[in-house]
Amino acid sequence: MVESLATDPRPTPERILDAALAAFADRGVEATSLDSLAAEIGVRKQTILYWFPSKEQLLLGVVDHAVAQLGARLSEAARSARRGPSGAITLVDRMIAVVDATFRLGSTHPELLAVVREVARVGPPASTHLAAAVDPLVTAAAASFDDVDPAQVRDVLLAAGARVVGMATEAEVRADLGLAADLPWLRTRRRALIESLTAALT
Repeated sequence: MVESLATDPRPTPERILDAALAAFADRGVEATSLDSLAAEIGVRKQTILYWFPSKEQLLLGVVDHAVAQLGARLSEAARSARRGPSGAITLVDRMIAVVDATFRLGSTHPELLAVVREVARVGPPASTHLAAAVDPLVTAAAASFDDVDPAQVRDVLLAAGARVVGMATEAEVRADLGLAADLPWLRTRRRALIESLTAALT
């Protein structure tokens, strides 16, 4: 249950976005009504509509909210990558840091990856809004990789993001079938992803 707006000190739009993000990720956009969302938050539907005039506008707001959170976490991971044996932070070091941060998000904030998957499934206008919101983050990240063509890095980062979201879906399907996405499975998928990304950038 989401904390009531009456007792949550954060700004109202942020609280609504967090609750909507969790609901859209958990139940899907179509299965989440504004009435049910309002009841979960502990407000009237009109409060949501005051800040977000329609469900579509709320979904676009959730996209921006999720991308901002993802971008902040992944950018920090790239900046704080551990130095390799040479003492320098290499392309591979940065890539590993970003991949590991994304995998961690899958366990600590699964709703962020789930809502990206849901938005892609729903399609336009939310999916085109997602692409537009992600583009400047990916472009900025690509520019931080020295001695590699930024356009090439951009394509690889987008492909990496799609693969990680796909892995999250695969893990859910495995769980539904009674096949645990255990540590050996996760390590194998991580290693394969890093090898693929490194090969694409060298």
